[in-house]
Amino acid sequence: MNPVALLLLGVTALSMTVAEFVEFQKLSADELRARFGLSAGCDPAVTAVADSAVNRVAVAVECRGAAAGPPATGGPRPRQDRSTSGGRGS
Repeated sequence: MNPVALLLLGVTALSMTVAEFVEFQKLSADELRARFGLSAGCDPAVTAVADSAVNRVAVAVECRGAAAGPPATGGPRPRQDRSTSGGRGS
């Protein structure tokens, strides 16, 4: 793999073949952090756009925050059904 990398505001942009991308997406978060020198607290997120006309994939690796620990409490609440039957006539 011979990707050209650009580091800009915490986002690494790469260009690779589809075959290279298939192998790249198999990397674990730890492997991505090691490959790009990201901090241990980074949760790498990969985004890709394919250009099938030239058999290339544009890939962005972004650091999205802490990688460890469960999500904070106070997440989304279960939805409560407040609908009424709205039936016809009585």
